[in-house]
Amino acid sequence: MFAENINTQGDVFNIAVGERVTLNQLIEIIKKIIGSTVKQTYRAERAGDVRDSLADISKAQNVIEYKPMVKIEEGLKQTLDWFSKNYKS
Repeated sequence: MFAENINTQGDVFNIAVGERVTLNQLIEIIKKIIGSTVKQTYRAERAGDVRDSLADISKAQNVIEYKPMVKIEEGLKQTLDWFSKNYKS
């Protein structure tokens, strides 16, 4: 967002942790953070469903010297904390 390299203007970069994560792992991490015991419901797989995700962050690392600073669990915790403090109903 604030890259000093003028050659990055208008370019697109993946900004992520650089670790593979499944939807089930995300669910378990979020449940742990919020203290939930809710059970997820599974349905038949659909065409186009993403089984797991791994963003290729090599371009961001090489061009703008991006380095992930937190792991997925810590990043989700910080995000949920921020929303709970800033968006109360």
